[in-house]
Amino acid sequence: MQANSESEREFFKRIVSYIKLVKSFENSDLWNEAQELIPIEELNIKAAINSSVLESKGIDVDLADLLLKELLHWFKSEFFTWVDKPKCENCGKLPEDRGYVPPDDSEEIWGADRVEQYFCSSCNIFVRFPRYKHPKKLMETRRGRCGEWAICFTFICRVMGYDARFVCDWNDHVWTEIFSATQNRWLHCDSCENICDQPLIYEKGWKKQNNYIIAFSRDEIQDVTWRYTCDFNEVLKRRTLCREVWLCNIIVLLNDKLQKNAPAEYKKMLYHRRALELAEFLTPPKYDGEHYSGRNSGSLEWRLTRKETEVPEENAYEFKLCCQEIDHQHFHIKYDCASDKYVRISDNLAETGNWATYVFSYNNVFRKVEHDWNTAYLCRTEGSSKGLITWKFNFKDSGLIIRTLRATLNSTTFENGKVKWFISTDSELKFSKIYEAKDVVPLKTDEFRGSTNLTITAELVEGSGNQAWQHAQLFRQTLNSSEFPFEVEIFLDKQ
Repeated sequence: MQANSESEREFFKRIVSYIKLVKSFENSDLWNEAQELIPIEELNIKAAINSSVLESKGIDVDLADLLLKELLHWFKSEFFTWVDKPKCENCGKLPEDRGYVPPDDSEEIWGADRVEQYFCSSCNIFVRFPRYKHPKKLMETRRGRCGEWAICFTFICRVMGYDARFVCDWNDHVWTEIFSATQNRWLHCDSCENICDQPLIYEKGWKKQNNYIIAFSRDEIQDVTWRYTCDFNEVLKRRTLCREVWLCNIIVLLNDKLQKNAPAEYKKMLYHRRALELAEFLTPPKYDGEHYSGRNSGSLEWRLTRKETEVPEENAYEFKLCCQEIDHQHFHIKYDCASDKYVRISDNLAETGNWATYVFSYNNVFRKVEHDWNTAYLCRTEGSSKGLITWKFNFKDSGLIIRTLRATLNSTTFENGKVKWFISTDSELKFSKIYEAKDVVPLKTDEFRGSTNLTITAELVEGSGNQAWQHAQLFRQTLNSSEFPFEVEIFLDKQ
C-alpha cells in the first residue's frame, strides 16, 4: 500500500530504519563478545536465590523472569552510564551546547546519523558526542541516553536468549519488551529506569501524550500503543501522521517479508501469539490509581525541560490549632495506611485525605498497595536512592507552647534498608534530634518543651538489589487493619 503523504513516507522510512537496527542484534560473533562482558553466572545465582525465597513464601515465579530483573539491575547500576552532555576530556567541565554536526566516517560506520557538538570555553576546544546505534560500539562506550540504553539492553537480552523487542515511542523515548513464556505475554522493560512490567508509567508518571508506539524484533513488527494507555479515545485523536488502515497493511506486509523463510511451525506460533496480543489490546489496561513516578534517569534540570518529571513535591501544609484544640491545649492526628486517610481528634473536627494531603514536603515517596500480600505501605519510588517525607506542626499563633510529644511512627525494613526519623524545631530553641526506628514506637518526650513548632521527617535509604526501594517502608499494615501506624499527639501549655 503506497504512502500518500509526506508524513506517511517519513513514517515508513523510520520503520525501515528500526528493522535494520534490530537485524544488527542477530550477529553470532557479536554475541560471543557480549557473553564475555555479562556476569551470567553471578546473575543466575542471584535469580536462583530470589526464586528460593519466593518459593518459601508460596510464590511461584519463573526463573527466567527473575533473571530478567537481575539483568535490568546490573545493566543500570554497573554496566551503562547516563550522559546528559559529555564532559570535556581535558578539564572535566561541562561544555556549552553548539547544536548538531554531520558524523564523520568513523562515527557513521557505527550508526551515528547525528553528532551533538559542544564547546569548552576553558580549553577552547569542541567536544563531539556521536549518537551511536550499533551494539558493538555501545558495548565499548557504555554510555548515552535512552536510545543507546535501549539498543544495548535489547541486544544483551537477545544474547541472554530472550525473545526481545526494541520499542519506539514516536514521541521520543525507546525501551525493551521481553516475552515471558511462563506468563505468555510481553513484559515492558525500561533499562534507563530499571523497571519491569509498568507500561502505564509513561502516561501516568511521565505525563506523555502517546500516539504511536511500535515494537520491532527479528521476526515481526507490532503496534503496541494500546499496552501503554488506558485512554484509547484520546490517543486516537493524536494519531494523525498516517492512515490507520495504511499502518495495519504496512505491518502485515513487512511481517510477511520478515517471516518469509521461517519454518511453518514457527510462523504458526508467531501468528497465534500475535492474535493473543491483539485480543489483549481490545481492552484498555486497568488503572487503579496507583502512583507512578516521573522520570528518574538524567539530571533533574534535563527531565524538567522534557516535562517528564515533577519538581520535588512541596505541599507546604502546616498543622495549626483550631479553637477546640487551643481550649483543650491538646493536638492529636493519626493516619491509617490501609484506608489511606488521616483522622484528626478534637471536638467536632475530623480531617480525611490521602497520605500526601497533610504532608509539608516529600520527595521520591509513594503509597504502595500489594494486593497479593494484602498490605499497604509508603516507600521510595522505584530506582530512587533516598526518600524523604516531612510533616510540620506550627502553633506559633496559638499562644501555646509544646509541653510533651507522644508519637508512634511505625516502619518496617528488609535486607539492609534503613529508616531514620528527624524531629526538630525552628523556633528560638532550634532543637533537633535523630531517632532510630526502634525509638519512636512509641515515643514520649519533653525534649521539645517550650517550642511553638515542630517538624517530623522520615528518611528512607539503602536496601539491596533491584528491590532496594521496597526495603525501607513506613506504616506497613494489612488492608483490613484498623490500626494507626502513624500517630502524633502534642500536649501544650500557655506561654
